[in-house]
Amino acid sequence: MGSVEDNESQINSMNNINVYSKAPKGPNEIRKESLLTWFKDIFCPNFKFTSIIFILTCIDIIMYIITICFGIKRSPDELLAPTYQTLDLFGMKNNPKIYQGQIHRLILFGILHANLVHLIANMFSQIILGFVIEDLIGTKSTFILYILTNIFGGLFSSVCNTAPGVGASVAIFGILGGYFGFSVMNWGKLRNNVNFLINMMFLTIIVLANATFSVGNEKIDNYGHCGGFIYGFLTIFFIYEPKDDTSDLLWIGYDKVKKLFFGLICLSVILLALIFWVFQNH
Repeated sequence: MGSVEDNESQINSMNNINVYSKAPKGPNEIRKESLLTWFKDIFCPNFKFTSIIFILTCIDIIMYIITICFGIKRSPDELLAPTYQTLDLFGMKNNPKIYQGQIHRLILFGILHANLVHLIANMFSQIILGFVIEDLIGTKSTFILYILTNIFGGLFSSVCNTAPGVGASVAIFGILGGYFGFSVMNWGKLRNNVNFLINMMFLTIIVLANATFSVGNEKIDNYGHCGGFIYGFLTIFFIYEPKDDTSDLLWIGYDKVKKLFFGLICLSVILLALIFWVFQNH
């Protein structure tokens, strides 16, 4: 069990989900508020330059700039798109090369992007969702969640989808799955929080809208998104330790759930690796 201060800090973080971090106290303060501050308070109330999400976002942007410096694809349908050869050089998801032993591609594909619109859309989602989850579970746990869901979601995509792929969206859906898992663990404290319920409704709409829009779209890696979300939901249970009693929802006991989900992740990853090896071998 954590200290009283730790519990109060966690509760305060939950209550601040997607709400103003510093509400204006009067008309004079409202007039002094800059557009940047307004944007931050609306979308990223927990923004910090030392945040791991901010660092990962900077890495994504830097990698995009590097890739377009190597060459831009001449396509009227894509804005400032790196060439296929460049993305392959820097580690996009490529099943035959992963099978040959280039396992690093299951990490590197997540920091590459197909074009400027792809980058902006992913970074916007990553910043909004990432800062929320990092404020709730901490920097270390957020980094572990991001990396593991990127790898496991990428492996899931490689088994189900042979097409090459790039993008941070697999890890972003991992963050989303982790947020839903966090909500399950702390439902007893959060179910009466109006801000939390509105936030959950908003995120649910995003998931459903994305699923609807993605159906039949060959350019969107639906399997990667699905894998990232599933592994994000499962992973949060063994990388994050609730500071309060969770027996009001996890009726079979949190420790048993933690072991069960850890076992599911290990077995499923081994199974996916075997399936991937068999399919590529033939």
